[in-house]
Amino acid sequence: MMARSPLDVVRSGTLAAALIAVPALAQSEEPSRGVFVAQIGDGSRATVSQQNSDSLANIVQEGNDNQVDLAQTGIAAHRARIVQDGDNNVVKAEQDGAGATDLALLQDGLGNTALVLQRESSATATTSAEIIQSGNGNRIILAQDGSDNTASLTQQGDGNTMTATQIDSGNTLQWTQNGNALADLVISQTGGATMEITQSNTGEGVQFMPPAGAGG
Repeated sequence: MMARSPLDVVRSGTLAAALIAVPALAQSEEPSRGVFVAQIGDGSRATVSQQNSDSLANIVQEGNDNQVDLAQTGIAAHRARIVQDGDNNVVKAEQDGAGATDLALLQDGLGNTALVLQRESSATATTSAEIIQSGNGNRIILAQDGSDNTASLTQQGDGNTMTATQIDSGNTLQWTQNGNALADLVISQTGGATMEITQSNTGEGVQFMPPAGAGG
């Protein structure tokens, strides 16, 4: 059986399937290091800089006038898999530090923006993020600066914004937004924090887990 590229997945599969498949391909079928770019459309560009030759950047863009700027610096090997499907989407990401960072990012729609900083301070730990934006005019700003931080951010709809900061070590964030023009909750975690958030203006409102005042 011939291996399927991430671009094949995006063109034939659903949004969820694309996000799941791209990291899986990175593990089982992609080379473990290097820069790989596939683009279909007009006016799109991808710029990648790597300091460690063991880093991996896999970028897939389909549509027009999409942009990726990725810097992988520091002494560690970093991994980034970025897929954009649509027009005028922008990703600006920096991965840095003494330890490894891992980014899986998918934007589907028009005029979405993702700004990501990942910095791993420990040579024996990994900082990771998975990001999905589906719709138009959405924006995510994520800063991870510490060690062993994990974030999963998902937005579906139009005109939504997420801003999240993870500082120090051992933070975990799972944040989902569904709807249009949702308010930015501006989440900040400063060490050892675990948070799960769902925000919607389709009838569910805002839900935080664990509930306020709960132990753990």
